[in-house]
Amino acid sequence: MRGLGCLLAAAAGTACAAGSPPELVTAASAERAGLPCGTEPGAARDALALHEYWRQASPPPVAGADFDDGHVAVLHDRGDLVVRRNLFDLAGASVRLAPNGAVGYDLAPLAVPLEAPGTSLDIATGSSQAVALPFRFPFFGASYDRVFVNADGNLTFGAADDVSGERGLARFLAGPPRIAAFFAPLDPSRGGVVSASLRADRAAFLWSQVPGGGQINRNSFAVALEPGGTIDLIYGSEIQTREALVGVSPGGTAGLTVADLSAARPPGSTGALAERFSETEKVDLVSVSRRFLSRHPDLFEQIVVYTTRPLNPVPGSLAFEINVRNDVQGIGVETGFDQSAPWGSEGALASIAYMDAIDQYLEVDGFEILAHEVGHRWLARLRFRDASGRPRDSLLGRGLVHWSFFLNSEASVLEGNEITDHGGGRFETVDIARRYSALDQYAMGLRLPEEVPPFFFVDEPDNFRPNRAFKFSSPPEAGISFTGVRRDVRIEDVIAGMGPRVPDATRAPRRLRQAFVLVADEQAPATVARREALARIRSRFEPFYREATSGRGTVDSTLP
Repeated sequence: MRGLGCLLAAAAGTACAAGSPPELVTAASAERAGLPCGTEPGAARDALALHEYWRQASPPPVAGADFDDGHVAVLHDRGDLVVRRNLFDLAGASVRLAPNGAVGYDLAPLAVPLEAPGTSLDIATGSSQAVALPFRFPFFGASYDRVFVNADGNLTFGAADDVSGERGLARFLAGPPRIAAFFAPLDPSRGGVVSASLRADRAAFLWSQVPGGGQINRNSFAVALEPGGTIDLIYGSEIQTREALVGVSPGGTAGLTVADLSAARPPGSTGALAERFSETEKVDLVSVSRRFLSRHPDLFEQIVVYTTRPLNPVPGSLAFEINVRNDVQGIGVETGFDQSAPWGSEGALASIAYMDAIDQYLEVDGFEILAHEVGHRWLARLRFRDASGRPRDSLLGRGLVHWSFFLNSEASVLEGNEITDHGGGRFETVDIARRYSALDQYAMGLRLPEEVPPFFFVDEPDNFRPNRAFKFSSPPEAGISFTGVRRDVRIEDVIAGMGPRVPDATRAPRRLRQAFVLVADEQAPATVARREALARIRSRFEPFYREATSGRGTVDSTLP
């Protein structure tokens, strides 16, 4: 068995040193190596927006045959499954967006230099500043006398946009009306300045030498507004962050026109207009799902996707899950939503689990990671009401979709820990990432409420040994002792906070119908070794899942 170090090196696209000692591959150890689970609410919206963008921007299709092997569907990219890189080409350039009277803009190249910084707006990382404009500015049929200058390289109208999370197409389109000069994670608290220069005939906002989030670089660019509605986007030669979104959006929309800003194309447009810049290539999961279901019956609740090379669409993560449909009540997932149709399903598909490059798993099954993402179909979002009737989210940790480090989760694969109570307010973590707990199985529809024993979490944790800074969102780790106050929770408290699970375990299906998919392209073909590795994982995961659910759940991943 290869060690975790080799698995993570493969995930990062680097070489692995020979003779690395074998280690247990778990979601927790992956997180400690800086490759966390990327599951978060709203991920389906992001995937659909990326799909719509690539549907317009993709090159003509190329040949490539699909086939099934060992109950694994092998799909070959034809220019539709892999979103290609688009290198930033606006450094030292500028472009004008002139309103065209059709609630849209005409593009034209400019030769305007980047001006000196104006009055500092004192904008911190992830924050916004409302600025009164010296004139009313028309934008997509409305008129504004103030603008919100957001740290992350964009202006919004009507509302600030200072929340954390992906600076992607879905947020660009669905959020407030926006001008994205360079929509990317930027960190003005570490350097540079965000400033404004306001005149009666022009309002300019400049990001000068602002570093990218978590990066040692500098980025200088500006957006200038004129009373007639003209927008100038101006870029200095110092642009070193390479992942960004540039364009305009009326807000609250899903559609857009793909632009090539350096070439000033298209010359005219209506609605949202954007160009996405990226040095990395990403898989288009919507196209993968649609291609798979065009060749197979629509009977799979979950599709598990691996790729032949790193193509993760969620930067900085190892794997993630996307809910596309849910009709289960009482588990904290939005009830009654159904986005399965855009994914090519008529209502059977509920979840996509993305595992990235199969080369990480040529010799390691990685079931703890796979079970973690599979479990996100239902988990982990449970809250409860305490004895005073107050709603609590103390069971939850990172992103409020994983268990808290301080929850005795029975070593759930959805994080938390198995925690021993030594008495006197002293506790110790003793195991991690082994199974789906009784609480997990309740949310999965595999246990009735009366089959879930009381459990506990530790409140007010302190005095850690080893002496480390732990948070509720910390990844699980065995061998950590700490003090705190034990809080016991009953399943009745969870039901009081969430409502009952409907359907309950007497009616919910106990068989999970899965499909395993391998996405290949010319750069990384579906070799025999890769196909055999995924066929091995697929077949072995069925008994793993059965054991992890205490024999209550089964997986059927055969292809008809």
